[in-house]
Amino acid sequence: TLHELFDEGIRAAGRDRTAVITDRVRLSYGQLDIRANRLARHLTETADIGPGDLVAIRTLRVPDVIVAALAVLRTGAAFTVVSPGDREPAELAGARAVVSHRVHSGRLVPSLTRPLVFLDGDSAAIDARSDAPLDPPAGPDAALLFTAGTTGPPRAVPVSHARLRAAYTAWAEVFRLGTGDRVLVTAAPDTAAFTAALVRVLGAGATLVLSAREPYDVADTDPVTADSLTAGPGGPPDGLRLLVVGGERVRLADHVALERRLAPGARLIGLYGPAEVTGCGTWFETAQLTGPVREPGRHAYLGRPFTGVTVELRGKRIWLTPPDGGDAVPTGDQGRVDGDGPLEFLGRAADRFKAGGRTVDPYRVEAALVAHPAIRDALVGPGGSAGDRPIAHIVAEPGHTPDEPLVRAFLATTGHGAETPAVVVRIAALPRTAAGRLDRGALTRPAPRPGARSGRIVSSGKGAPLTPDETLQSVAGPVALIALVVSVMLTDVLWPGSTDLAMVPDPWAWFFRGLYAAEHLAFAAGVGFLIAGRTMMPRHAAPRSLTAAAHLAIVYLLASWWPQDNFYRLAAKDDWDRQAALVYAFNIPMMLAAAVVALWASFAGFREREEG
Repeated sequence: TLHELFDEGIRAAGRDRTAVITDRVRLSYGQLDIRANRLARHLTETADIGPGDLVAIRTLRVPDVIVAALAVLRTGAAFTVVSPGDREPAELAGARAVVSHRVHSGRLVPSLTRPLVFLDGDSAAIDARSDAPLDPPAGPDAALLFTAGTTGPPRAVPVSHARLRAAYTAWAEVFRLGTGDRVLVTAAPDTAAFTAALVRVLGAGATLVLSAREPYDVADTDPVTADSLTAGPGGPPDGLRLLVVGGERVRLADHVALERRLAPGARLIGLYGPAEVTGCGTWFETAQLTGPVREPGRHAYLGRPFTGVTVELRGKRIWLTPPDGGDAVPTGDQGRVDGDGPLEFLGRAADRFKAGGRTVDPYRVEAALVAHPAIRDALVGPGGSAGDRPIAHIVAEPGHTPDEPLVRAFLATTGHGAETPAVVVRIAALPRTAAGRLDRGALTRPAPRPGARSGRIVSSGKGAPLTPDETLQSVAGPVALIALVVSVMLTDVLWPGSTDLAMVPDPWAWFFRGLYAAEHLAFAAGVGFLIAGRTMMPRHAAPRSLTAAAHLAIVYLLASWWPQDNFYRLAAKDDWDRQAALVYAFNIPMMLAAAVVALWASFAGFREREEG
């Protein structure tokens, strides 16, 4: 079983060796063992959890996720890790119990058939349990993983103990982790990539590191994070011997550039495999190449299969047999193998689309674009309708500004002239999901411009496509300037005498002039934020309705100072009717607006706090 593998890791490491390190927590293997045993007994005795059950771990606090996962396994049940962001996700429907924290209680619906165990609220009862291990029979499954959702909604994938044990054996053969290794893992706890990394690290008795500020000699991460960890004048951290990159394919040119940053003898391995095979599909390092590769920027290799895995090409479609055998599963990707070389990635079938009466394979066009020295990366997607020409989003190399004639002429020389995008949008970086995968759905199609010819190029200095949102942002400044001028001109018209300083001596008069200037500027900022602020507020931070309310609250807090102070200056101190009206028209709404902004801000930092 999987927990027997973890027990082997505990024995190999020794109970005093550190199992988990975060910025704030250090957990030894002995502490992990004791906490998991106590929680397992608590789940068994209070929630009647046993073999065949599913327990949802609903928190992103990684040390607690690891303790809870091991505890659930020791009851004979299977675990799944889900994000606490949704109120009641569908993934919990089949869960026999939920392990979480009190802070998430408002998003959980109590049920007589699904107990809620709070690691903080029930800590006294859990700590009072015996730390003697349980030995129940294991159910058929160890975990419930979820697909990345790149081709549709995420799907639940039950994973057996045998499959995870077989995957661990295959990973161990390639990675060769030992008890002395400190492995940095950056995947989110609710991803299949994190569960795979957890098995690799704890099964070997190594130390799981969850902060890049701590020393590590192995890094298990995504392409973007791998680039940031190794870039800069200092290069990669001292002692880094193995860099494992998964979550998304990496072009050979980028793989080689990343590899050259590493110290001599250090290895760079690329991982490929969907959740259906627990991420244990294929692995790639440049030593697998049989010879030089022309135009390495146009090729991305998935490598050779792990032990126990079989790669099958049906036409060009890639099918993988899981590491413990069984039926082959489709990956949705296309590939090819030349001779004895490694498996090469040829794009996703689901990314194809119709344009101009023909099927466009975006990966082929993207590969052609990145072959140009002025283009670092590219994503190609459909236009506004099936008949429209494609839209290309490109990331330029530093110091280059590729324009539309260059893109059109270059694609013509590569045989892709008929697939030349109608619009080329320059962005700062390609959008990616939390798991590091390319997020094509995040690319916004530019609004059509009447009479605009095809083949134009749009530049966005902030890295976002030119959209209606960006149009609003571009006009917000001029409108705010107009509001500033209007407020200055209308003050004495709407509130005669409110800014009269004839009786105020210097230098105090200048303080009040500064106040009046600040009021005008705040009003202008409020008008500008009314137009463009909503498009700049993070949509993932909170529900849309709360974000809309926070947007309007900020507008009110900024814009209301100008009329409020002018009304107050003209109101007599003993004019109680007017004073009360002003309090309820301005002061109390300001308090409510501030409360709305505070609530919205708390949502914005929610996921970051949970990952800690």
